[in-house]
Amino acid sequence: MRHGARMVAFAGRYVRDSAAAEDVVIGLLGRWLERPPQVRDAESISAFLATSVYHAAVDWIRRERAERGQLPRAGSAEQPPRAHVDRVDMRSRLAAAMVKLSARERLLLETHYGRALTTEECMEQLGISRAAFHQRLHRARSHLAELLEVD
Repeated sequence: MRHGARMVAFAGRYVRDSAAAEDVVIGLLGRWLERPPQVRDAESISAFLATSVYHAAVDWIRRERAERGQLPRAGSAEQPPRAHVDRVDMRSRLAAAMVKLSARERLLLETHYGRALTTEECMEQLGISRAAFHQRLHRARSHLAELLEVD
């Protein structure tokens, strides 16, 4: 099996649609043509490919959910729907917690989740490296979770 076919099959595990999996991989390869990845040794290429395809698939899923107006991680059908009051309460708690974040954290979260931009698009817009993006995103989510627990 060729590497391209493996990448499509791997993406298909996440997006559960062969045409969408091909779109994910084609989009990823297109971004690599614009900005070639720097892989230091041949042994790392498999891990790099798997990680890249995984992140591209997750970005695709987030965009699809955003287009349908769903939350980034929609609940499963097995869970009972929450009452409308809970959603209103959660939204107000979230809004209050977001105000308490630093402007930098708020911008990062709004760019990534609110606008459903890919990691690469966020990095470009914010002018930061991939490592800095993931580190800041982790910190911002952790800080937001702490603020939500306190309320």
